[in-house]
Amino acid sequence: MTFPTLKDWLFSAKSFAAAALALAVAFRMDLAHPYWAVATVYITTQSSAGATQAKAIWRLAGTLAGGVFTVAVLPNLVNAPLMLSLAFALWISLCLTLSLLDPTPRAYAFMLAGYTAAMIGFPSVDAPGGIFDTAVARCEEIGLGILCAWLVHGVLFPLPSVPLLQAKLTTWLEDVARFGATSLQGRLGEDAFASERRRMARDGAALNALFQPARYELSGKAALLWLPVLHEQARQVPALITFIADRATALHTEDPQAHAAMRPLLADIAQWLADTARLAQAGAADLTARRLLDQIGRAGEAARSRASWAGVLQEGLAERLTELVNSWRACVTLSVRMLATEQTDALPPAPAIRSPGHTDPLLLALTGTATALSTLIGCAFWINTGWSGGASMPLMAAVVTCVFAQLDDPAPALMKFLFGAVLALSIAGLLLFAVLPAIDGLPLLLLVFAVLYLPIGAFQTVPAFASVAAAVTFFLPSMLGLEETYRADFVHFADSGAATLMGVTLALAVTRLVRSVGLAWRVQRLVEADRRDLLGLIEGKPGELRRIIAVMLDRFEALAARLGAVDGSEVGVVELADLRASLNVLRLREQVGSLAPGLQQLMTTALYAIGAELRGRGNATDTLTRIDSALAVAMAGPDRPARKAALSLAGLRLALFPAAQPPVPPLPFAEAIGSLAG
Repeated sequence: MTFPTLKDWLFSAKSFAAAALALAVAFRMDLAHPYWAVATVYITTQSSAGATQAKAIWRLAGTLAGGVFTVAVLPNLVNAPLMLSLAFALWISLCLTLSLLDPTPRAYAFMLAGYTAAMIGFPSVDAPGGIFDTAVARCEEIGLGILCAWLVHGVLFPLPSVPLLQAKLTTWLEDVARFGATSLQGRLGEDAFASERRRMARDGAALNALFQPARYELSGKAALLWLPVLHEQARQVPALITFIADRATALHTEDPQAHAAMRPLLADIAQWLADTARLAQAGAADLTARRLLDQIGRAGEAARSRASWAGVLQEGLAERLTELVNSWRACVTLSVRMLATEQTDALPPAPAIRSPGHTDPLLLALTGTATALSTLIGCAFWINTGWSGGASMPLMAAVVTCVFAQLDDPAPALMKFLFGAVLALSIAGLLLFAVLPAIDGLPLLLLVFAVLYLPIGAFQTVPAFASVAAAVTFFLPSMLGLEETYRADFVHFADSGAATLMGVTLALAVTRLVRSVGLAWRVQRLVEADRRDLLGLIEGKPGELRRIIAVMLDRFEALAARLGAVDGSEVGVVELADLRASLNVLRLREQVGSLAPGLQQLMTTALYAIGAELRGRGNATDTLTRIDSALAVAMAGPDRPARKAALSLAGLRLALFPAAQPPVPPLPFAEAIGSLAG
């Protein structure tokens, strides 16, 4: 079990300093609910200056939006409890759905706009006339907490993320290069190859997550502009390595001599990747790449004259090696530009913001339903029982379902959060009725809080304790009801505490009923999404190469994050198979118009068979037969379009039927076309 490091303790000390400043200023300004400012500090504070600034900006924006909604809706529906509950439940679920669709830090504003409405509105139903003042007070205290967090973590003691991000990116690129080198040298077994490929995908996805908040920092902006461009280029390299490994394995099985002839070239490319793994030593990368491309071109030209399965495999291998060399050369060039960007005005265009490819519409619907349902059930219980302190029940149900909505199965995290809420209630009761009555003055109050918050803040950065510690820092200030003058009412404390725990418990129960999905289910949904995209391309849906690659790599990164706990073989996952098939379908559709009519017919029939099998209306044997029929004719084709079609069909065959026996030798082209016409 990992415990906090010195860095974690220093981070906790800075967070506590910001919280203490917020509390002192709130007391000085005589704000109505100083504890909102304290809680905001701990919610807003992140591990880097950029992440803190991003969360601060969008938390304030979300709070303002939630306040505006509440002021507009509550007074008009306060006498219609059912309509009011429906309006708030729909608003919260809509905002949560929008936040899950947005891959940028702006998503936090959508989520905040949802549950801020609940935090302002539900406790104010008994006094709707003062809702505007309540909303303004909420914004003031949230703004104060944000300002203090930003001042300490963003100005006085900033931890820039751009240098850290550049260092992590460099390390990841070195790992990608070494993975490619060891793979081409044949030094990785099948299991080790799959494990390393997944690790590359996970680390690449983590880099992209770090990039978004780093954009909010003021320093290092020029270098930062290159990072998404470089990341998008580099994450294709492990996929290309996979394509190469598949063709090399098939070539070795079909024609060991042809594979042996390619082995020196594979070794040269592996050495080049290894040499350029340290990007600072990559000065001669471009010259070597040109020499390698010449060698690959000659190997491909020699294979092109062979109208056989081995010849097609060898030429296809040469094409994939060309793509690998060009892709890695582009990565090295982009890296050099990024490192030298402070001395040049040459900057890349801003990357397009798109929805991540692994967003699942069904999971979004289940998430929105769980949030709305838990909010409505909490409201119904509160209204029908006439519970004076019951507002905290739907409020907390809404908050915690939103906070953990991005998880495949939020239930385990909610269990820890519930335990943290119980712990916070116990600590609050001890402080409120045993310690605080003996405290006089802000310095002693801060001393007591330091003893408590410094270790909790340190443990909040440790993954094993994060949910419990976050629950304590979130709940404790509001359970204490910190104000400038000490007040303690046991009945009110027990009432609101019970409602809070019941709200979290309700969220847990509804989540288990509606929203919890197993890892195997989530993995299968990702696979099905790839299959739907592949099917659309086969049936003629327009597809743009760059978008297809980006979306399917998104899904592979999501798969890689989950396949450690779920064996891919148990759910029928053949990693990157649908991406390989999709790219070959796109290439095949580009070539069909230039083929002889008979060959066009065979290609169309093969694609139709693949589509029918994907829809469950065909069988694998018939599909493979039709692919092989088209492949046999294309391999014997006398022109370049037929040969290109053969390469694409071979790629499709390897992707969809990796264990199939080699196809039969082709007929002479004229005889094959003649028999087709007859």
